[in-house]
Amino acid sequence: MKKSVLCVLTALMLASSVVLINAQDNRLQVTQDKDYKIKIKGGKTVVRDKSKPVRRALEAQYAKVAEAQKNKDIEAMRLLRTVDFSVKTQNGETWDLEQSLNYSRRGFEQIESVIGLSNTIESLTINGDEAVVVVHQRFSRMQVKGGQLRKVETEARQRETWVNTPDGWRLKLIDDVRPGAWIVDGKRVDPSKPYDPDAPPYNPEENKPKK
Repeated sequence: MKKSVLCVLTALMLASSVVLINAQDNRLQVTQDKDYKIKIKGGKTVVRDKSKPVRRALEAQYAKVAEAQKNKDIEAMRLLRTVDFSVKTQNGETWDLEQSLNYSRRGFEQIESVIGLSNTIESLTINGDEAVVVVHQRFSRMQVKGGQLRKVETEARQRETWVNTPDGWRLKLIDDVRPGAWIVDGKRVDPSKPYDPDAPPYNPEENKPKK
């Protein structure tokens, strides 16, 4: 039995550098961000992932987010956020709920059609009724840029904080926004600058300091 427990603990430690172990009353409990529990009961080792129900609930909410964006439905987006929702932008600004919805509204006016949209949960940390997610967003659409309809493909990783309310999980905060590749009509562009159709393809390696 000790050997089987050691194997399970080793697997968990390989999956995360943060593992807390508590042993009492002949019960062994291993916690990874409070999401995993191991019990020894009747000579059997049982591993239970406590994050699964929360993950499923958040995945359902992200599906609603994608549907609202595809339908350009501002009110549906509002219902998925808390009244004190805020976004901390990459340039250091903080937007409240209305500012963020107005930004989306202006963006929707430039989009003719959505080709694809996905939000992939890459990590999930749960603390009571709060869940912090690192999500990888990919968004492909036909959008007016530079006075012309173009294919625009963007991606970003960002941290999103959700809270469990009487009405279900609601998005409270977006921060730590890290843009990935932004591509317009097959050419990579600098997401930190206004779009210039005549600019050369953006190469982020050129802006890195030389060693």
